[in-house]
Amino acid sequence: MFLTVHSATGVVIGQYISNPFIAFVIGLILHYIFDIIPHGDTKVDNKYKNPIHIALAGIIDLTVILFFFTFLLINKVDLLKPSIVMGVIGSTLPDILQAFYYVSRGKIFTRLQNFHNFWHDMISTKHDFNLPIGLIFQSIILIILTIIII
Repeated sequence: MFLTVHSATGVVIGQYISNPFIAFVIGLILHYIFDIIPHGDTKVDNKYKNPIHIALAGIIDLTVILFFFTFLLINKVDLLKPSIVMGVIGSTLPDILQAFYYVSRGKIFTRLQNFHNFWHDMISTKHDFNLPIGLIFQSIILIILTIIII
């Protein structure tokens, strides 16, 4: 999933779980569970798996997150509530660490990347959508999470 969907998951968790530590842990666990669901990024052609395309996808994702959080703020969602902050951190942390892996290729990040890939590829390598269908699917999930939040 893109960070936007993981972030929305963290907001939902933080709204329903008041303990920041538990919200963080549940967000972390749900990150991996959501990554099991096929979501269109494993069948991307290898010619697009380069630093420029990955950076562009990241920039687009971060832009969508900014619009998403702005929308939530306009709708009076308390994004600074500690449980929401920790839910978002927990639900996005594996992808943030993945970025460190791509930059550093250090041993600790390699182990974390392998763990992340284990969950991500559990179903997706055999039954993933193509990217356009995956984007539509993730958009539907984001809309559902947004409805739950508001």
